[in-house]
Formats: sequence, structure tokens, C-alpha cells
Amino acid sequence: MKRRDKSDNHLDQVDQHFEPWEPNQPIPLFVIALAFALAVWGALTYLSEFGAAHDETGPEAVQQASPDIPEASTAAEAQGLQNASPEVLGLVYSGKDDMWSCASCHGASGEGTASTPRLAGQVGDYLFKQLQDFHSGSRDDDNMAFVVSALNEDEMRDLADYYAQIRLPSRVAPTMGGDLERGRVLAESGDWEENVPACLQCHGGSGEGVEPFFPMLAGQHPEYTFVQLAKWHAGARGNSPQALMDGIAEAMSPEDMRAVSDFLATLPLRSRTQAQSFTGPVGE
Repeated sequence: MKRRDKSDNHLDQVDQHFEPWEPNQPIPLFVIALAFALAVWGALTYLSEFGAAHDETGPEAVQQASPDIPEASTAAEAQGLQNASPEVLGLVYSGKDDMWSCASCHGASGEGTASTPRLAGQVGDYLFKQLQDFHSGSRDDDNMAFVVSALNEDEMRDLADYYAQIRLPSRVAPTMGGDLERGRVLAESGDWEENVPACLQCHGGSGEGVEPFFPMLAGQHPEYTFVQLAKWHAGARGNSPQALMDGIAEAMSPEDMRAVSDFLATLPLRSRTQAQSFTGPVGE
């Protein structure tokens, strides 16, 4: 493999307008029903508030994507963007053969978008497992299956470790129109009447993630979190250890999914080392 100059930050090679093609897939019945319910809810709310000022968490916010984060700004704030070999940085910013670069979808600093997850600071072992699952087909996504088909095991491990060590402030905000107080209760205490345990019970007291299989939830794009919950609810995603998330999401209503997705986006980012000494409100 041709070695790249490590002093080259590769950022100018990222296509900011890249949109990978994805073949049509059958839409789960739950997703169709959920979209219909959201459309009806939005229309009724709009009609009831016609002519009045809308609250920031109203129906317009449900459809509003996260603000675009300028590449130059995130690159300036991020720490660890060059902490890898030239070969790994080449995968991140240039791709491999016909494989898309990671940055083309996940951003130059791993910040993600409304439709692609934030990778910066994520649990390394969790990222590695997801890449393996995309490769084996136990997690279904045509785009990621195409990308990982070009990677070997060592490259998957290196990419997971690379993104895990990046430090980047979060700029995401609630956009799903969820009830933040309800989301706080679900995240910190759960709802045992609905058989929903507290999110932070497994994902860390401040949502920082727990090695090896519980990902960081703090600062994740709420749209992405919501879509994953909906997939588990509908049976369209099934790679959670011991099927934990399958049962939890199945017990959640669309309203609760929106609420907890929005609340988790508000949590401040803490490193897993910092969070060990953090006394959170879990169980209160």
C-alpha cells in the first residue's frame, strides 16, 4: 500500500456534498405507521396553533434536521484527528479502492449528521463490533455493508480505535419535539410499569458509554437515536447483546422515543474516565 504523508491532514479531500446511493428497501410497517402518526400529529398541532408563535419544540422542530456544523470549526475544536498512521487516515479521508471514505458520511471530525451517527469519542469496542456486524450481515445497512466489504479485521479495529480517541465538543440540540422532562425520567429512572429500564443504568451515569458493548448516548444526534429505537421496535435491527434493546424499544411508545432521544442529546459530553467519579441521578 502506498504510504501517505502524515503531515497531510486530508481534509481537503472530503466531498462535503457526498450522498451515497442506497437501493430501495422494504419499509417496516411500524415505520410507515409511525410516519403517518407523526404527520397527523403535526397537522393537528399546526392547525391548533395557526397564526400563533410556535415553541421551539413544536411540530416544525420535529422535521428540522440538526444544524450543519462547518468543517473548519469542528476540525479546529477536535483533538486527535491526526493520531493514526497514514494508512488509517487514508481510509478516513480518502477511502480505499472503490470504498467511500468514512469522512464522506460521518464528517471530517467524526461529528456525524442527522442521518449518520457521531463517531467521535464513541466506545471503541462498540464501534469495532458494529463494523463486524455490518460485515457479517447481523446488522443490516447496504451503505455500511459496502464500505466494510473493503476492510480487513485489522483495519476495522484501527478505525474503531481512531474514532474512539477523538475529543470533540457536541453541538447537537433537541430536534424531535420530545418532552424533555419525560425523557429525563426515562433516561435516569426508567419506567418499570412499562418494563423500560433507565438508559443510564447500562450506558453510564452521564451517557458516556460503557466498554465493551454499551455505546455513548450523550451528544448523539437525536434523529439518529430515534431511528435506531424505531428499528429495534419494528424488529429491523437485531444485533443488541442478549437482545436487550429489542425488548426495551418494543415497550416504548413513539412519544417516549422522541422524548428520550431529545434528552440524551442535551447531556454534556464526559470522558469515560471523568464519568467514573461522576455521581449522577440514576435511580433517584
